[in-house]
Amino acid sequence: MRIVVVGAGVIGATLTWELTERGHQVILVDRAKEVAHETSYANGGQLHAGHAAPWNSPGMLTDALRWLGRADSPLRIRPERLLGAPWWLMRFLANANKARHRSNARANATLALYSVQRLYDIIEHTGVECQLRRSSILKLFDDRASLQRGIAAAQAVKDLGIRYNVLDRAQTIAREPTLSTSNDSGKLVGSIEYPEDGCADALMFCQGIAKKAAQKGAELRLGNPVIRLRGDQRQGVAGVVTEHGLIDGDAVVVAAGSHCNQLVQPLGLRLPLEPIKGYSVTIPLGDAAELAPNKPIIDDVRKIVLTRLGDRLRIAGKAEISGFDTRLNPDRCNSVREQGLARFPRLAERLGSIPGEHWSGLRPMTCKGTPLLGPTPIRGLHLATGAGHLGWTFAAGAAELVADQLEGKKSAIYTGPYQV
Repeated sequence: MRIVVVGAGVIGATLTWELTERGHQVILVDRAKEVAHETSYANGGQLHAGHAAPWNSPGMLTDALRWLGRADSPLRIRPERLLGAPWWLMRFLANANKARHRSNARANATLALYSVQRLYDIIEHTGVECQLRRSSILKLFDDRASLQRGIAAAQAVKDLGIRYNVLDRAQTIAREPTLSTSNDSGKLVGSIEYPEDGCADALMFCQGIAKKAAQKGAELRLGNPVIRLRGDQRQGVAGVVTEHGLIDGDAVVVAAGSHCNQLVQPLGLRLPLEPIKGYSVTIPLGDAAELAPNKPIIDDVRKIVLTRLGDRLRIAGKAEISGFDTRLNPDRCNSVREQGLARFPRLAERLGSIPGEHWSGLRPMTCKGTPLLGPTPIRGLHLATGAGHLGWTFAAGAAELVADQLEGKKSAIYTGPYQV
């Protein structure tokens, strides 16, 4: 088949390689001039099958109210967006009950576990360099009630094959000795370790896997914004119209993140997507490397992740419901940095005023928190979007599931939870 993939983020780039590897003629189109230069550019870097639950947990609304007015709040909702996206927000909150959240968490965990292993296989098969470390991930807790909730969440997906270890404070510090210098070391009550999780640089992977796909015959048409899909509801989709002309295809996969609705709505589809802005700061470690954590860390208290990528430290977090506002808020970036380094005062002192690289991106989040992968009611039109904060974790599995459905094959896991 001749397949057009719209969007060169981590899912679109991985899908391009997957389809090319299967012998299809693939054209990857993106408005950016380079692969993975929007939402996938500087994400948290963690591959965490053990931490794949949707954000709309049953206690989310209470937390959101508690965080109102706080400059360092993990979640910020711009009031005018409440008026601009009431349909999405109502459905998002409707899924924040125990039964629905549990079901969606299991669907995410199933895909995440499959995807992380698939990504490891792709990296081994292709030799793509992306600073992969199969290091395990530590999720830190400062009070026993939160730790117990974390254990309950881990237990709920244990039967899927996601292993975890509960560690007390001493065991946690033994796993990550740099925590011993923390001002918070006395507050730390323990952690949950996910031994099969890891980390890698998504940008490096995207660049490498896109190059591998191009070497096998894929066309990369970058710096070429898609104006509209070619087709209609009755006849189906047979390509895209771009600023540089028409690109025809037997099928089109829209993997354009938060911007998918702009392409599919003229054909009568309305996807349950909302852009959720996140931030990261990437700091060169230099001679402070020995003070930086070796294991990727999820700080449950601050809702911040820390990931060591070679000689750099990536700190990521925050969630803003503010529409398609891509402006980088320096105060939010500074908050991410300060909160990320709060447990590592010696590292913070050594890094001093090194500014690092600030970034913000729009995560495409569905109302349920599960992605949209596969065919739509419109012939020839497929989706690969809605991964939210789990795009890097889901990428390889999502690519395989979408490729299977394009070929009419049965996938290794059940695809029902990810359908439109």
